[in-house]
Amino acid sequence: MEETQKKVIPGSYLGWLYFKIIESCKHKSAPWIMGLLSFTESFCFIIPPEVMFLPMSYANRKKAFHYAAIATVTSVLGAIAGYFLGSLAWQEIQPLMFEWIPGFEKNFELVGQKFQENAVGALFLAAFTPIPFKVFTVTAGVYSAKISLMTLIGTSIVGRGLRYTIMCGIVYFFGEKAQEIIEKHFKWATIGIMVLGIAAFAFLKLRH
Repeated sequence: MEETQKKVIPGSYLGWLYFKIIESCKHKSAPWIMGLLSFTESFCFIIPPEVMFLPMSYANRKKAFHYAAIATVTSVLGAIAGYFLGSLAWQEIQPLMFEWIPGFEKNFELVGQKFQENAVGALFLAAFTPIPFKVFTVTAGVYSAKISLMTLIGTSIVGRGLRYTIMCGIVYFFGEKAQEIIEKHFKWATIGIMVLGIAAFAFLKLRH
């Protein structure tokens, strides 16, 4: 295990934490830990819940959709927390978010521009695709004058629900082949959907 850990992320505390999270999949409290991971990933943490609920689903296919439901609910709750952090405490947390969350400062202005163009579409794509969701949830709070909490909740439920349900559905129906299918095809499928979504939004915008 130590050799693998060093090979993946040499000398990194994040690497150590990643492997601890993987090990916790076998713990009796794994669903709670996975829920906490999903919650925090929506507004500050960088390790996604998939690293837990997919191995858990492989080990117990009958509970795959149960795990997907937990991940969805806790992710939406995390998105709400991110929204309130952005709307109520942005001045206080901005330095921390920019310094400690990779890509946040770089993408903050870009996400704001996307919200000006199509807030619902941007939030849905962030919830469904591999785009860092946390940047969008917190920034939505910063733009709370334009983006309502209900808009965030609705797009989060649909986007996260679809993402996690599709993943666990693949596990449930394909069993041992699911890991290969998800690793090889799911990322490209979500990217394809994202590209089509962006193209659709651009088309609608040009029509207006």
